[in-house]
Amino acid sequence: MLSFDISVVADGSRTWSRDGDQWIGPAGWVRPFVHPALESVAVIDGPRLRLSVAERCEEPDFVRLDTDGRTVTVEAGPLGRAPIYLRHRNNRITGSWRISDLMDSLPYGALNDRGLIRLLTRRHRFSADTVFADIVCLTERARISAGPAGIQVRYPDPVERPVHRRALRRDVDPVAVIGDLLGRHLEQRPTDGVELSGGADSALVAAELAGLFEHRVRSFGLVMPGQEGIAQTARREAIAETLKLTDTPIHAVLHPPFGAGRRYELHNPASSYYCESFDALAAAARSYGVRAMATGFGGDELMACPAEAQATPTEEFLPEWLSAKARAAVPDIEADLAPPAHLYTPTLMALASHAPGLLAAGIWQIAPLADPALTRFCRQLPEELVIGKRVLRERLALRIPKRVAYRSSPETFRPIMEIGMRRFGLPLLDDYLKRGLLLAELGMVEPAVLQAATCAAQSGTAVDSRLADVLRLEHGLRLVWGEL
Repeated sequence: MLSFDISVVADGSRTWSRDGDQWIGPAGWVRPFVHPALESVAVIDGPRLRLSVAERCEEPDFVRLDTDGRTVTVEAGPLGRAPIYLRHRNNRITGSWRISDLMDSLPYGALNDRGLIRLLTRRHRFSADTVFADIVCLTERARISAGPAGIQVRYPDPVERPVHRRALRRDVDPVAVIGDLLGRHLEQRPTDGVELSGGADSALVAAELAGLFEHRVRSFGLVMPGQEGIAQTARREAIAETLKLTDTPIHAVLHPPFGAGRRYELHNPASSYYCESFDALAAAARSYGVRAMATGFGGDELMACPAEAQATPTEEFLPEWLSAKARAAVPDIEADLAPPAHLYTPTLMALASHAPGLLAAGIWQIAPLADPALTRFCRQLPEELVIGKRVLRERLALRIPKRVAYRSSPETFRPIMEIGMRRFGLPLLDDYLKRGLLLAELGMVEPAVLQAATCAAQSGTAVDSRLADVLRLEHGLRLVWGEL
């Protein structure tokens, strides 16, 4: 929601003043993210500046900054809609919603092993950690303070959660309650676009939007290649026709991983391997004038239950190319975690990953399924109502044909990963291996084992998607240190 560069040893006798969209002073500058969905309020008292940037609604997400020339404190709201990254160097604290703004002149090899291992093992955790030792992330409700001595991260108290599911009272209609809560969230946040994958979560958000606003809502969605894409297209067309959406499909095959886009631009090495496709979606939405985009993030977590939980192979087994040093440090990934929040941890991580791409296009993220009141309600629902997303599908079936609402449609980006890795990724990874892998130099991977896995993928019928994780991280670090 904001960016800044502030000295913590500034002259305390001078004050701040407004210059266009930013505030400037002897200590540096602060620039709120300017957007119709947000409002900023500044209070100046001599050398002290207190600035709040918040959504224009009753229960907003927000970021607050307070500086007096000696310290800088930044505090986040409860919804995690847009991350703020911070870096302390040379008695200055720099912050931005885009981590690449802070990645200049990073010391070679100055990495956070804990962050690296979480990425390489896909054992993601919600934390202030990034892959860089000098950069931290402000998580929901957290507070980060910086002074001449450095940065201090203070996590909030854990949120108390319902301890078990329970039977509904006879006078409670869960379908109606979910509709009311979604409507309340969306009514406060004018929205002119929606990401429509074709799954139940994004379809429900699109349906609620279409029922609330008189204007015709624009929808955008990444369409996968092959048979998955054919079925996905049929679902999306049925939903868009029923809800009278103005739909724009984005064919992911035109924006494969490691093709153009972020391959040549400084970016977060922790980006997902399908970030190029989402960048294309954001650019398309912006070209149509979309300023606020609703997403379906949070639906999977709302309807999660032990009866359907299955461990994935990447959670059970470590990559064979992980080094002995990295394997020994795997237990460390559980250290310094953010406490339980109002929202589910995977939802918060998805929002944080998705936001920078939308913000770069000038689009604010709206996530009605990631709502604290809705989350608390769904945590207590009887298990039979969440299995198969039953209660969400019942709500959706009020707006679109039941044959579409009740059709299971697992979403996967594997088809576009396969295409991107075969066309661009595997040759690039092979080249890096021959030239000397940074991750091997850092002691994180065994290059011979990784080379064997790369060769097996080149000659085999399937590509291990974890190779894409390694390449995204390796390539991102090479961009930082000019090693391309």
